[in-house]
Amino acid sequence: MALPGLSLQGNRQRVFYRSIREIKTHKQAATPRPSTTRMLDVVRKAAADIFDRHVSDADIWKSLTPKDFLPRTAQFLWKGIHNVHWIGRYWTHIPECEERATCKDCDVVEDLEHILLKCESPGRATIWRAAKALWRGKEGEWPELTLGTVLGCGLAEFRDERGKTKMGSQRLYRILMSESAFQIWKLRNERVISRDGTPASEDEIVNKWKFAVNQRLQVDITLANRPRKGKRPALAPHLVLATWSKTLDDEHKLPANWLREPRVLYLFTLPEELLCLCILEDFLRLCSSMQWILRGEIRLLIPRDEADWAWVEAH
Repeated sequence: MALPGLSLQGNRQRVFYRSIREIKTHKQAATPRPSTTRMLDVVRKAAADIFDRHVSDADIWKSLTPKDFLPRTAQFLWKGIHNVHWIGRYWTHIPECEERATCKDCDVVEDLEHILLKCESPGRATIWRAAKALWRGKEGEWPELTLGTVLGCGLAEFRDERGKTKMGSQRLYRILMSESAFQIWKLRNERVISRDGTPASEDEIVNKWKFAVNQRLQVDITLANRPRKGKRPALAPHLVLATWSKTLDDEHKLPANWLREPRVLYLFTLPEELLCLCILEDFLRLCSSMQWILRGEIRLLIPRDEADWAWVEAH
């Protein structure tokens, strides 16, 4: 009599692995997590109310895969929709860790909505204010900020008077929402875990956000200058130009194709706060991959020799 299943002889490990994944995927689809279902409903309602889009669960998951997101931010959004971040009620079931469930600044049980949209600790309001200011320089109206629009920012659509999709604005919105939310999350973790509740200064918060967004700009420039038919990831130059138009410093002085010009979002010099180790480490990693250092009106972003340090001290 034939028995169901796979034979241990004559099969490879990848066959067994694929079969196990299919079984697990089928079980998860048959019995979805209640918290995931609730978050999917939150995102779906926001997409319908704010962007007039009626989306399925598959549309929501697919919205996390575009090139508009870096892997870490996409993972942050994915965990948010699954509601698996280690915050709030997660700690109430662990002995001697119950106090971690409460926000020390607001004295309420933490959840992702509180961290991103309601917490009174310095950082959240500052970052959203900066993102809104940058967006209004390009589009004007800033969509309503809710947990659903943050986690579902990949579903956002913007159209012109003729009904044509504004790809540049759509992509910038996704970048601003995902990067801003992720920066708020990192600031919260740094404050709670590394600083024992001491918040970062206003200048440090703004500079970290500027650095994150400028990093996305430089990544876009790098990808736009790669061959489209190569093996490495690349972006269409016209899409990058459309994304960052009306956000650059002295944009009227730039050539039509400024992708080979070192630019930053608006003009800001680098104060000493931005040379702290947490920023310096990320910046060095970025520069090592790009093999060049940003120059322009800001003169330089990081000192490399004695002459550079002398310029920083003089300014």
